[in-house]
Amino acid sequence: MVGMRGHERGESMFKRVFFRGWVLGLVVLAGCGGSSSGTDPRDGNGDGVIDDRGTDTRGDAGSSEGAAVEVSDASGFNYGSTLIGTTAEHRFFLHNRGTGTAKPLEVTLTGASFSFVGGTFPGVGGTCGSELAAGASCQVAVAFTPSERASVSGTLKVQAGNGLVDGDIVRTLAGKGIAPALVVVEPASVDFGVVSRASSAWRTVTLTNTGDVDALQLSARTPPAPFSFKGGYQPGTGGTCWITLAAGESCTLVLGFSPGEEGLAKTTLSLSYEDGVSFRSMPLVLSGSGRPPAKLSISGPEPFDFGAVAIGTVAEHTFTVTNTGGEDAININGRSGLDEPYAFKGGSFPGTGGTCATRLGVGASCTMVVTFAPARADSFGAYITLLYMDAAGGMVSAYRELTGTGVSPLELR
Repeated sequence: MVGMRGHERGESMFKRVFFRGWVLGLVVLAGCGGSSSGTDPRDGNGDGVIDDRGTDTRGDAGSSEGAAVEVSDASGFNYGSTLIGTTAEHRFFLHNRGTGTAKPLEVTLTGASFSFVGGTFPGVGGTCGSELAAGASCQVAVAFTPSERASVSGTLKVQAGNGLVDGDIVRTLAGKGIAPALVVVEPASVDFGVVSRASSAWRTVTLTNTGDVDALQLSARTPPAPFSFKGGYQPGTGGTCWITLAAGESCTLVLGFSPGEEGLAKTTLSLSYEDGVSFRSMPLVLSGSGRPPAKLSISGPEPFDFGAVAIGTVAEHTFTVTNTGGEDAININGRSGLDEPYAFKGGSFPGTGGTCATRLGVGASCTMVVTFAPARADSFGAYITLLYMDAAGGMVSAYRELTGTGVSPLELR
């Protein structure tokens, strides 16, 4: 019995040892596929914290492992409408919410119209550097400078060393280049032509804003005489241009020319406005000519000599009157200036057979018939005097000196 119990005790001990060895073997075998240390290979520093990609979220100082950078403007940033030639700025905020340093931190831009303010990273006013410590924040200043009239896009991309917990971060950039105000004048110059000194000519000038923004502080300097705004002030009576000209809209100026003298007159009207970026000025050339006044000339030599005429007889001569001026001669009056023995044939201007009337157009001619009837032997002198007015209202005169000699009929034989 005693031996039996000893045998049983030995068998029982064997079973316990064998069982324990089998269990231990299972434990050892279970560890054969991993680290001999018994820790999870994804746990980089053995602290048991594993990130979403199987790397230690805490990481080591000086690496990007565990860095988790957040960037503002999750939906991207639209600079909106920006004038060509100007710059709009925006600051993106970066924050490292992770446990590791983002190193090296790289921020890049795409899109020709986008750049770091001032030209280099992180942009003027930006604070980001080559790394971003855990828990730290910084800024990147990005500029939008459109060079064309179009909608454009680009990206801002943030990277750090071996990568970020959440991967590279991209923000979309957008903006639209718009044109400054541009006022076009039609016609580009104004020629009033030849205008009578007694009248005024008026012209309407159209201004159109072909830009994308309003033209502000639109003004036109009052031109010097003989040019003017109709009524004396901008925009001229009937004109519609005021201080602002909206994008795509048109307005008018009414300008006049009232020559006070003959000949060419010319000046430059200065138009100016603010285009959204700077002040612009544009010249508008005004020109016109004052028409020369009426000018009557009487044919024949000076003086006209009837020669020797027998006493008691009548000599006559037909004179041609021509208007060589630029205005019609009006209110022509030839009744004065003829002294005996000279007279208009038949007793009144223009003389029987003459064609002159009270008005003579530019370049036109007419005739008048003058007689010489000496009553005694003598030499006689006189003047034909034609009084007339030009279209400017001035009284003008034309002269022709007359001479003749009365002689005895016997002297002519």
